[in-house]
Amino acid sequence: MRKARGDLTRGSLFKHLLRLSVPIIFSYILQDAFNIVDMIFVGRLGPGAIAAVGVSGNLLRLIGVFSLGVSTGAGIMVAQYLGARNLDKAEHIAMQAIFLAVFFSIGVTLVGYPLAEFGLRAVRMVDPEVLRLGTTYMHITLAGVSTMFVSMALGSIFRAGGDAFTPMVVLVFSTLINIVLDPLLIFGLWGFPKLGVAGSAYATLIGRGFGVVVLLYLSWTNRAPISLRRVQYRIDMAEMIDIFRLGVYSSMQGFWRHLSRLGFLWVIGPYGKNIVAAYTICMRLRILVMNPGFGIANSVSPLVGQNLGANQMERAEKSTRIANLLGAALMAVIGAVFLIYPQIFIQVFAPNDPAVVEIGAVYLQFLSPTFGFIAFSLILGKALNGAGDTLSPMVITLASQIGVGLGLVILLSHFIGLNGVWLGIALSNVVQGVVMWLWYRTGRWKTIKLVNRQVPKEA
Repeated sequence: MRKARGDLTRGSLFKHLLRLSVPIIFSYILQDAFNIVDMIFVGRLGPGAIAAVGVSGNLLRLIGVFSLGVSTGAGIMVAQYLGARNLDKAEHIAMQAIFLAVFFSIGVTLVGYPLAEFGLRAVRMVDPEVLRLGTTYMHITLAGVSTMFVSMALGSIFRAGGDAFTPMVVLVFSTLINIVLDPLLIFGLWGFPKLGVAGSAYATLIGRGFGVVVLLYLSWTNRAPISLRRVQYRIDMAEMIDIFRLGVYSSMQGFWRHLSRLGFLWVIGPYGKNIVAAYTICMRLRILVMNPGFGIANSVSPLVGQNLGANQMERAEKSTRIANLLGAALMAVIGAVFLIYPQIFIQVFAPNDPAVVEIGAVYLQFLSPTFGFIAFSLILGKALNGAGDTLSPMVITLASQIGVGLGLVILLSHFIGLNGVWLGIALSNVVQGVVMWLWYRTGRWKTIKLVNRQVPKEA
């Protein structure tokens, strides 16, 4: 029987965790480093451009949660089939995931494109400049959203096979293309058209498209954990439904998380574009500093998935414990640095806007003590996903971010103003981390069975 290259069912769990998480963390840092560079370039166009890209980005991430569903469902199934030594089935699932990613992206483009301006108005963005720039940015991104869907699916498939290094290398080149094109297209350097905010969107699509082409080529030429050369290029609705069934709850988890952020923007919007700009900068910083947590969390899912596929329950549990300790401790230290020196980080994005720096520094002082709780919820959520439990993290996210978070933001902002917004967001992060831990401790995820876990003796 053919075997996958990245066997996570044997050897040191800590070494596997590092081998997977370090490239993933670097990939996230690299991508967010580009986002920072992008925001710095866009920031030179003024607060209106920052607000437009920031709000549009939140709306696009809300739409893009469907790609998270496809990639999560595919990653879970591929990992468990590889753990059970059924490579043929894993490769078939990978092909169906790519088909599904393309189909969903087409649907998102057809629905989202005509509703772009409506989405901005729905979060009470009424500034004419923000509306104009934001609508343009969203139209361009939505036209090429298939690159995001397919790249996320392929990245998840590679990681499910124990290979996080290759997607990282591909992302390096994609990001370099992105960074080079950004100033050229935004400011019209070296004879390129001066496109402003639109140039940022075009640069992102071109860089991401390059990455998709390379990952597909590697999969076709047998340089990936799975091969697409041997599979049948036909649509298998039954497997697509299974991928969707597993992934839909992850999509909804991301949907509720991003919907809550849009709800926060809905509350913040009337305070003015300086407040929106400060919030946008802080959310970019939050995503950047959470990269170690994201990397460790995304390493846990294939570890749990492959070991459950191989019927090694104790090993799956141990991988989660190690990841939890490492992730929460690391993020708590980073949170302490942001708590002590918040202004330094905000000034990078808004060097000429002291009002934005002052507002953002206050928000960071509320947010940074919760970094350890965010890491806890991310890692445990991904561990549950790897076991096939995607419903519970979705319900916990819904209750924490919408019920507790948005509810508190609306209530507290009414009584204590803007600081009530920051306090409500911080409390929702704490609640989510605690509840996720309590649910994981029940052990109900151990009873979920997606594949035949009887591993052949010759494996």
